[in-house]
Amino acid sequence: MIESIHTKPRLVFGCGNTLFGDDGFGPAVIGQLASRHHLPEDAAFVDAGTSVRDILFDILLSETRPKRIVIVDASLQNDKQPGELSEIDIESMDPRKTADFSLHQFPTINMLKELQLHTDVDVRVLVVQPERIPSEIKPGLSGSVSRAVEPMCNYIMEVVSEPVSNHC
Repeated sequence: MIESIHTKPRLVFGCGNTLFGDDGFGPAVIGQLASRHHLPEDAAFVDAGTSVRDILFDILLSETRPKRIVIVDASLQNDKQPGELSEIDIESMDPRKTADFSLHQFPTINMLKELQLHTDVDVRVLVVQPERIPSEIKPGLSGSVSRAVEPMCNYIMEVVSEPVSNHC
């Protein structure tokens, strides 16, 4: 995994904790991408679990960075239905915690903003509206979020195929 992070121009990180229901969406998407999709040679798909902050920090400090980073996660949004997919703008991300290791905590948001605004890395955040994220350990995706895995995989395959423009 470490080698791919420093050599592949397109990185997709599935974020979340598989022990807490729909928070395991990101890792489920990465698993499905690996088992059912033909991955482009210039892309790496990584189950980042709950360690995406450490990985992003390494990328931020690295001299060699990818051209595009795609973050896949579950995110509570007031205007979405369970299982609904969307892309959220980093600038509008709400730093509320949805779980103890959530992507949506301040340090991670700050690193994503830093990468997006002050480097030539294109950062995309793709999310699903969770149906349930339990407060205690309870593995397994809800039905609505489980049905959203394959559509998200298809969307990711489109995103990693899009040209990357330098915006910095």
